[in-house]
Amino acid sequence: MVQLVVDSGCDLPDEFLRKYAIPVLPHSVTVGKDQFGDQRNPAQMSHFYSLSLVDRSRQVSSGPADEDTIEQVLNKLLAKGHKDIVVQTINAANSPTYANAEAVARKLGTDDVQIHAVDSHTLFSGQGLLALYTLSLIQKGLSGAQIKSRAEEFGRKIVGYAAIKDVYYLRERGRQKNEKSVSWLKAFMAKSLNLHPIISMTYEGSTVADTVKEYDSCNRRLFDIAAEKIRAGQLLMPAVMVSIAGPLQDLEKTPGFRELQTLAAEHKVKLYRSVMSLSGGINLGPGTVALAFASK
Repeated sequence: MVQLVVDSGCDLPDEFLRKYAIPVLPHSVTVGKDQFGDQRNPAQMSHFYSLSLVDRSRQVSSGPADEDTIEQVLNKLLAKGHKDIVVQTINAANSPTYANAEAVARKLGTDDVQIHAVDSHTLFSGQGLLALYTLSLIQKGLSGAQIKSRAEEFGRKIVGYAAIKDVYYLRERGRQKNEKSVSWLKAFMAKSLNLHPIISMTYEGSTVADTVKEYDSCNRRLFDIAAEKIRAGQLLMPAVMVSIAGPLQDLEKTPGFRELQTLAAEHKVKLYRSVMSLSGGINLGPGTVALAFASK
């Protein structure tokens, strides 16, 4: 069977990583002068979020999985006899991880070994949804080449949304990457008026889908977006991936989440929950709630 590999930006519930023995390509995380690899390890993520290491006052950044790290992960799979491997990465427009995976695939691939780098065309919770879709294709017995084609097509139909808790945080992280989409004035006005944007993320880029007063109302609006698609029967896959940059139990307390759970169950749509990747938490801010689905 085809072996799936994801990078640590992928918001996939830990039970799936364990059940299907999915290796993780670690993005690098830098906190001050310390650097480590994000392995999507539950204890590591819990420690990171509980200590508020993504707080605005800290110097925190994330970087791509480099070629050497990717090669080490893939060589372990090859040593175990895997010969058809799909490596799914964060949107190539947002990170060099895909280009690094492609380079390693060309290096290690042979007539007998097929390694397919897949640009997910999405981020974080969207990556998690695509991983679930990819697992369903593997279960159907498709080859790695067939999966690459279908997964990249499906990735373009995934839309992710994130309810931003702290616009100042988003601005500061953007400035570190020389992104100036959120100006000081916008951040100041948002804080003064208690406004919170909902960011929409697709393969074409990111934009503000809505702006809502008060964060509880912003989260309710976030879940309403998914609810509207469910009621309209517009999901291409009966699943919604939800992630939070913090403890998973906090999701249950988030306004609007239980209502979405009930609605999803009524329409036989599976709601998956995950702790947001450290890359996601660093870029979007602590406490951020995000979701993704694929729609017509």
